[in-house]
Amino acid sequence: MKKTFLLSFMLTVVLAAQAQLKVAPKMQEGDKKTYVTTSVTNIPGQGSVTITSESSMNVVEAKADGYLVKLQDTKVTSDAKDNNIAGKILTATQQMMEGIDLLIVTNKDGKPLSISNYADVSKKIDTNCEVLIGKMLETIPQLGQTLSKDALKQQITQSVSEENILKSLQWGVNPLALNGKTIMTGAQEEYVNDQGIKMKRMYFVNGQNVTVSASSNMTKEELKEQIIKQVEATMPEQAEMVKQNIDTLINSGMLKIEIKDTATYEFADDGWVKSIKDENTTESAGQKIVINTTVSQK
Repeated sequence: MKKTFLLSFMLTVVLAAQAQLKVAPKMQEGDKKTYVTTSVTNIPGQGSVTITSESSMNVVEAKADGYLVKLQDTKVTSDAKDNNIAGKILTATQQMMEGIDLLIVTNKDGKPLSISNYADVSKKIDTNCEVLIGKMLETIPQLGQTLSKDALKQQITQSVSEENILKSLQWGVNPLALNGKTIMTGAQEEYVNDQGIKMKRMYFVNGQNVTVSASSNMTKEELKEQIIKQVEATMPEQAEMVKQNIDTLINSGMLKIEIKDTATYEFADDGWVKSIKDENTTESAGQKIVINTTVSQK
């Protein structure tokens, strides 16, 4: 009996050791990778929107403690129709970064640590945003009746603050997100996504593939804090009313937020991501939004 238990234990240890992967792409100055990302978002009552972007990643400098990687979205296209306001806002958020160079500082394993040129990036984002909002208000005049220009700008730009871009690079669905991690099947970790939602995820390793299963993990108090923060940022005139009624709204289930996300990463022999397939489901205020994303190396 003892012998059987020992053999079973040893087998478990061996399998666990095999089911792990160190993500550290081979990098050297001059390396360039190009990725195509396609996201299909199903928006309740407005149909689906497909956004496709092409991005390049260039290793422009090798440093003693890491690398400087230039990331640029070179082309962003969308099939959002003029009457799909949510789709137009989603598209504008993506197009705002088109043609802008992000200089990402990484460690030796390619993990994003900071954005060295964000001051310059911020100015270009602001310029792009003004142009995009002008076009949107011209083609969709009813949008101006729903949101003020300042509120619309805040809603569009909050996802591209320096903090949120870095969070997206470290925790979102992109080729750099798992860099620097030694991943083992069954390992779990918590993080806060670029929308401010506290998440918990688990990893599964199968050879050169890693599946990441994540879900929202917020207490009632954390949810209250996040909702109030969002309202203060995007609709400050409504903030006091929301604060006074927040408990009633949450208890009614109207402000319930549930997120489930499953992504599978396939790695090439050089350690760079070869492809990603992701499905994200968000349920909030009785609405369900599903986003299916694919990323492939060109």
